[in-house]
Amino acid sequence: MLEPYPKKTGDKLASKPAHTELERTTHQTIRRVTNDLEKMRFNTMLAALMEFTNYLARVKEAGLVTPPAWAESVEKLLLLLAPSVPHLAEELWQQTGRTYSIHNQSWPEWDETLAKDEEITLVVQVNGKLRDRITVPASITEAEARQLAAERERVKTYLAGRRVLKAIYVPGRLVNFVVK
Repeated sequence: MLEPYPKKTGDKLASKPAHTELERTTHQTIRRVTNDLEKMRFNTMLAALMEFTNYLARVKEAGLVTPPAWAESVEKLLLLLAPSVPHLAEELWQQTGRTYSIHNQSWPEWDETLAKDEEITLVVQVNGKLRDRITVPASITEAEARQLAAERERVKTYLAGRRVLKAIYVPGRLVNFVVK
């Protein structure tokens, strides 16, 4: 039988960062699955569900979230599974103690503020070739991103003694220095 939440193990207690990360990942998954379903991208939808399931397995093993937070995430997973594996989702829905059909439940909604990443990874390129990756706060400005990218040791070697003709910044994705 499916456990509705992880059991408390030893000295591990529920932690606020783990709960916040679980909530963020849950809302990001709802957003991804919803968008993939609307665009009929079933392979990527299933990939998102598999990633979420693997994440939930790691959370359960660590035992760092509260039972209500765990139960809510499992419920959302089951609701997201329902369109692609209806019979399995219905069976799991009943095994977790719910009696009313999963197919009569409303589709989960995501909160964009909860789904927002706190950190992003920027790709740093010189003349279009990958030279480094940096993890930065999601709220980083273009000037800060350019400065951080230019200060990286792996990038400095390619910029040294060369003139930067242009610095291209794609928010949340990359910084590319065009040099001569």
